[in-house]
Amino acid sequence: MTGPAAPSVPPESAPAPGAGGHGGVSKRKFAAPPVKSACLSCRAARTRCDGGKPCATCQNRNRECVYLPSRRGGPRPRKKPRPEMDVTDVTDEDPNQIPSDVFTVLSQEPADAPRAPISIQDYIDPGAGLKQLQDWVPDSDFIFDSLFLNGMDPTVGGGGGFASDVSGTETPAHVAPMVRTYQSDAAILEAYYVFIHPFLPILPPPFSIPVDRPVPRLQDQLDLFEGAYEPSSAVTLAISAVLALIPCPEDPHPQTHESQLFRRKYAQFLAQSAFETIESDEEIPDSSIEPPRALSEEPKQPFRRPLHPQVPLELERIVALCVLSIYEYAQRGNLKKMQNRAGQALMSAMDLSLHSCTVRDEFTEARRRAWWMSYVCVAQGSIVSNTKPSFLVLSPSYTAEFPTFLADPEAFTVFMQAQRAILAATQFVIELNKALKENADMKPIFERMRELEALLAPLLARSEGWLLPSTTTSPVDPAEGVVARSLRCMASIKLNSARIKVHRYCAFFDIPVFSRKHCDLKPFNSSSSSSNSGGDEPRQWPACSCSTFVTPYAASTTGTVTTPSGSSLSAGLSPTSSDGTTITTATVTTTQQQQQQQQQQPSPPYPATNPFPFSSHQSARTCLKCALDISRAFEELPYPIPTGAQQPQGPPVFLSPTSGTVCPRTMPSFACCAMQCAYALLMVHQKTRALYSPNAAPGVVEGNLLIRLQQGLTSIYATLSNYAMSSEALGGMRDQIKSAIEDSTVFVVG
Repeated sequence: MTGPAAPSVPPESAPAPGAGGHGGVSKRKFAAPPVKSACLSCRAARTRCDGGKPCATCQNRNRECVYLPSRRGGPRPRKKPRPEMDVTDVTDEDPNQIPSDVFTVLSQEPADAPRAPISIQDYIDPGAGLKQLQDWVPDSDFIFDSLFLNGMDPTVGGGGGFASDVSGTETPAHVAPMVRTYQSDAAILEAYYVFIHPFLPILPPPFSIPVDRPVPRLQDQLDLFEGAYEPSSAVTLAISAVLALIPCPEDPHPQTHESQLFRRKYAQFLAQSAFETIESDEEIPDSSIEPPRALSEEPKQPFRRPLHPQVPLELERIVALCVLSIYEYAQRGNLKKMQNRAGQALMSAMDLSLHSCTVRDEFTEARRRAWWMSYVCVAQGSIVSNTKPSFLVLSPSYTAEFPTFLADPEAFTVFMQAQRAILAATQFVIELNKALKENADMKPIFERMRELEALLAPLLARSEGWLLPSTTTSPVDPAEGVVARSLRCMASIKLNSARIKVHRYCAFFDIPVFSRKHCDLKPFNSSSSSSNSGGDEPRQWPACSCSTFVTPYAASTTGTVTTPSGSSLSAGLSPTSSDGTTITTATVTTTQQQQQQQQQQPSPPYPATNPFPFSSHQSARTCLKCALDISRAFEELPYPIPTGAQQPQGPPVFLSPTSGTVCPRTMPSFACCAMQCAYALLMVHQKTRALYSPNAAPGVVEGNLLIRLQQGLTSIYATLSNYAMSSEALGGMRDQIKSAIEDSTVFVVG
C-alpha cells in the first residue's frame, strides 16, 4: 500500500444556506482580540461582539443589547506590575497592530498563578499516582487573555537569528516552540482517525485511509489572527486539544520544557473552550433577558454542518465529553473531572435513549458507538479512581447492540467482556479492603474470589488463542482491522490486570512498592502499611512475606505453618515461565536474623481466620504469568500511522519521514493496568532475590527468570514513556517505574 489519495471523509457538498467553508459556519478574519465581555444576544448567537453599548450587531438588527458581568470572575489581578508596555497603549495607537508575543506567554509560568496546590476537592486523593498539572486556569477567557493581551516588541521573532537574554548578551536563537494545528474540520477528522480512533473508536469508520496534515504554529508567530479557520464546535475543539499535545513533526526538540509547556497550555485553552462551547450550546437567550419566556421556548439545535456525515449533531456533545474525560485523566491527572465529563456523556446518551435505541438508519452505528464508548469511559473513571460505579453495570434496559467492526465482528464483544471483568475485579478490591479494615467476616470475600477466578480463567484461556488482525504498523482503514487489533489487545490487558487484582493480596499481601498511590495500589507512606516515623515503607520486604509463597496462616504442603507473629517457616518456591511451566523448586528456611527483622516490621493486614482459597504460591504464579502477558499485549498495540502508508514491522513509526520523533499512542485510559503489571513483576523479582545470597551469582534458571522480569519491566517503562509524550500525567507512572527498575537491577544477572 503506497498511501491513499482520497480523504477519510467524503467530498464536501455545497454548503447549506448560512453555512461557510468552516463546517457550515462562515468565519471572518479579524485583526483585534475579542472583547472581554460580549452582550447576551451575541453570546446566544455565538457571533462576534464589538463591545459597544449598543454593539454594532444589535444596532443593525434593532434588538436590545444587554450586558451582564462574567460569572467566571474576569481577568485575575497580578501580583507584580507588568514590566512591558500595556496592551491598551498599543491598541490606542493602532487598532490593527497585533501583539507579537501572542504565543510566547504560553511558555512562561504566569506571575499570578497560585503556587499552592490546587484544592484537594478537585482530585480523588491521592491522585492515583498521576502527575497532577497545575489547574490555575479557571476558564478560556483567562487563557485567551494570557494568550493575546501581553504586548512586547513586535520585532521579536524576526529573522535576526539572535535574541537578547536578561543580561543583555546575545545568544543564538533556538527554534521557537510550536504546536500542531489544522486548517479545516476535514483535516481534524482525519487526524482523529490517525491518532485517536484506534484507541477510542467513538465515531463510525473512515471512508478511506486517513492522512495526518498538521500545520505547525510557532510560539512567536505574528499572523495569529490572519487564518481563515478556527475550530468552533465542541467536538472539533476537544479533538484538537488532544492533537495539540502530540509534538509537531517539524519540532527538533519536542521534549524540552518550553515545548511541553507551550503544547500543554494551548491544549488546555482548546479543552476549556470545548467545555464552554458545550455549555453555551444549551443556553437560552431569554433565560437572562426575559426568564418567563424561557420556560415556554423549545430548545434550539445548533445550525451548522456536522463534523461527520454519519454523526448527527446531537451526538457530538457525547463524543466531545468522552474525549475530554480521557484528556482530564491522561493529561491533567484530574480524576474528579474525568468522572464528571464521562458522567455527563453517559447521561446525555441516556437522555437520547441511546442505551435502548433500535432504530436502523444511516446513524445507527454512530448511536451504538456513542452509547457504548460513554459507558466504557464511565467504567474507566470508576476503575482508575477505585470507587464504586455510579451507574448500573448490567441493566435489562441496555438493549443497544454492540458496534460492528468489519475486520473482526467479535472484537467489541470480547472488549466489553474484559471491561466488565476488570470493573468487577476493582469492586472486589474495594470490598476486600473494607473487610480488612473492619475485621469483617472474610468468607464472602473468599467466595467472591473463587467466582471471579472461575470467570476470568476461561476468558484468558480463550484470549491466548486470538489471532490479532492487521499489524502494529498498519494504517486505519474502512474495515478497521487496526481498531479490532487494538480492542483485542486492550481486552487482553484488562483481563490479565483483573486477574492480578483478584490474586494480588493473596500473593503479596499488598505490600507497597511505589512511593505514590496508583489506582488501588498503596504507596509507601500509607498509614495502613507503614508505622515508621518517616512514613515510608522500607524497600526490603518483611521476611515472612518475602521468602515464601504460602499464605501467612495456612499450612503449605512443603513447609510449616507461617503465623503473623513470625514463627519459623519453610516453603517451596517454583518460579514459572511466561507459559506457566515450572522452572525450579527451592526450599527456604528463615534464619534467626530474618525472624528478628520480621518481628520489627508491621504485619500485613490479613485476617486471623479463614484461609484463602488459593495458596500464596498459586496466586504469585498467576500474577507473574498475567504480568508478562500484559507487557506483551502493550507491545502489540498499534502505532498511529500519520502518512497513511503501511510501515515495515520492527522499526519505530515516526511522526513524518523527516522527523526523529516516534509516534505516541494516545487515549491511555487503562494505564493503571501497566502499574498492576509492574507491581507483580517487582514483587516476584524481590521474592526471587530474597532466596539467594546477595553476593552469589544466580543459577541459569534463576537468571533466566530475572531476565524475563527485567524485560517485562523495561517493556512497561517504554510503553509509559511513549504515552507520556502526549499525556503528561502519565509521566508520574513512568518515573515510578524507572525508579523501581533502577532498584531492581541491583541483582546482577550472570
